[in-house]
Amino acid sequence: MDAYDQLLAIEQIKQLKARYFRCMDTKDWAGLRAVFCDDAVFDARSSLNMDGTGEGAGAESNDWVYHGGEVIAAFVRDAVSTRRTVHHGHCHEVEILSATEARGVIAMEDKVWELADGSPVLHGCGHYHETYRHENGMWRILSSRLTRLYLKLG
Repeated sequence: MDAYDQLLAIEQIKQLKARYFRCMDTKDWAGLRAVFCDDAVFDARSSLNMDGTGEGAGAESNDWVYHGGEVIAAFVRDAVSTRRTVHHGHCHEVEILSATEARGVIAMEDKVWELADGSPVLHGCGHYHETYRHENGMWRILSSRLTRLYLKLG
């Protein structure tokens, strides 16, 4: 790929990740499903704890690894449909590996509250470590792994 095509691909991947955050926060489940490849893998074990091996309340996420775009979208929907979420992604590091493959690390911050009473659920910061595939004319997330640098439950 020449420099122009690489820059275009990087921008498209940044837009893809922005769409992921927006669709989750606005509860656009069809849009969220569209950001993932059919054979995507989502490792969310650090959703509720720092390293995916937490104890107590955070242990619930220790086994959260999901396979397939439909399954991933359903997991996210079920996890946040009764909650207000705000996700910010920034500092995108994207490396184009070929015309159809890329990888990246995206810094993130998320805040989650219960819709019913506004009580806080979590505030966290960390990174998404991802791979992407260009298929059917667009980039999609092939794999995504969440890591945490900070997490406060409740």
